Amino acid sequence: MIPPTSPTSRDARRALAGMGLMLACCLAFAGMGACFRAAMLDGLPVPVLPFVRGLFTCLVMLPFMLRNGVADLATRRPGAHLFRIGAGLTGFFLHMLAILWLPLADAVALMHARPLWALPLAFLILGERIGWDRAIAAAIGFTGVLIIAGPQGELSAGTLAAVGGGITGALVLIAIKQLSATEPPSRVVAYYAIASILVWGPISAFVWVTPSWTAMAWLLGGSVLAIIGDFCASWAARRAPVGLLAPVEYAQIPASAALGFLIFAEEPGWTLLWGTLIMVGATLYLARSAGR
Repeated sequence: MIPPTSPTSRDARRALAGMGLMLACCLAFAGMGACFRAAMLDGLPVPVLPFVRGLFTCLVMLPFMLRNGVADLATRRPGAHLFRIGAGLTGFFLHMLAILWLPLADAVALMHARPLWALPLAFLILGERIGWDRAIAAAIGFTGVLIIAGPQGELSAGTLAAVGGGITGALVLIAIKQLSATEPPSRVVAYYAIASILVWGPISAFVWVTPSWTAMAWLLGGSVLAIIGDFCASWAARRAPVGLLAPVEYAQIPASAALGFLIFAEEPGWTLLWGTLIMVGATLYLARSAGR
């Protein structure tokens, strides 16, 4: 028996806490995707979404940024921040295109091929040890993703956007893990928000369309959920390895399917049920492995 206060027991509790935070992140991002899709269907241009998200995040983060001025934003790792920003900006734009062009659950399922890249990238970039049990569990979970996505008749633009979103999403997870060793989550979120304004602001001005009140409400709700998801992802990365967190993200698929049914009347098929069961089984195995 392992004493409750032993380092191994503490590490297991931290890993489980990280998985719980990643689950909360997934639920928040599922809600964000539904809100932003509703805003785009209401006529809001795609570039406006990341711009408003960054602007809203900066307003929320303003007390942090003004507390000690530039001192709180000072970093010795600008390269790591630039990598996270580049991957994040690209991935978010592809994410928006995917959920606009594909059914919500299908888009999210395809983007959750990211564990295929997150696990080897975690090994190559971070040097994390990925046991066979975790690799097999992730592969089984990815089988569930394929079942949910179903056979694609043709390689559409939406499918390409979703696949690209999965690759860049894996890179974001790796970058956050790298930064979490020295950078507080608030600084990581603040830099990304500022970059979103600087990059997407001029583009949004060029394609600006005055949104309706309904679109503004969806946009506001999605921005709030995006902030919650960003912080949960950063907190999770500080507590658990990337290889353990990646399969937990599968929970976003059934959550998105439920929102797609409730908001957009997209009826999920039996493939969603079987795929979800496979993913839940893989996640439960990983949680049990972390507990050991």
